[in-house]
Amino acid sequence: MITSMHTSQVEALWTRFEARDWSGARQLFADAATLTWHTSGERMLDADAIIRVNAIYPEGWCIRIVEINPLQDGRVHSIVEVVHGAQRFFANSLFRFDDAGLIAQVDEYFARFEAPPAWRTAEAIGAYERFSS
Repeated sequence: MITSMHTSQVEALWTRFEARDWSGARQLFADAATLTWHTSGERMLDADAIIRVNAIYPEGWCIRIVEINPLQDGRVHSIVEVVHGAQRFFANSLFRFDDAGLIAQVDEYFARFEAPPAWRTAEAIGAYERFSS
């Protein structure tokens, strides 16, 4: 069942990650939580590893929440933008929760921001525009 608690927990997680509040972020996870980074083929196998991989990530990044949405099947979907120096990424994350309401599983897909190829133009496509997101 979807509750506002679940969406609030995801928001709190991203806020605590941005603040580098690792102990606060850890409290939101079940001990046996997993995090799968599908884009790079990696999986963190417990909550401590999830916190550790984020804590040791090279410093200089900034997280901005784009949106957080509850899904009908009980998961929560979030999109965050991560800016790290000249690099810019978007993370689509799907969160599952245990019976206690803690985060039990995260499936995450990263996409790197990149300019479209030169051949994609309004002249070639018609109803088309480029925008700055």
